Amino acid sequence: MEIILFVFVFLLLLTVIYFYNKNKKLSHEITMLKQILEVKDTTISNLQASRVAVKDVLENFSSHEEVMKLIDAGESRESVSTTLGIPVNKIELIVKFDKIKKEKQGHA
Repeated sequence: MEIILFVFVFLLLLTVIYFYNKNKKLSHEITMLKQILEVKDTTISNLQASRVAVKDVLENFSSHEEVMKLIDAGESRESVSTTLGIPVNKIELIVKFDKIKKEKQGHA
């Protein structure tokens, strides 16, 4: 009878150890999945911000040449903003895209 009880306790102990290890692995996988979700959410928000930035530049593309002429003439971004009635952040986006455009043309 004692041997049967000992075997039963031993099997129970092995089962507990097995489930403990399984739980530990699952906890690690959950942590990894949460990190992946954070990266995904960050990527999505960055893509949405980029889309908004591109949309803003496209909306103000008609004033691109005027903005670049004034900037090249030495005007500050703030004065160009006041002159053309475009927010400073949009002026900065236009300047950045113009710089990228010129770099791309230089490498082509």
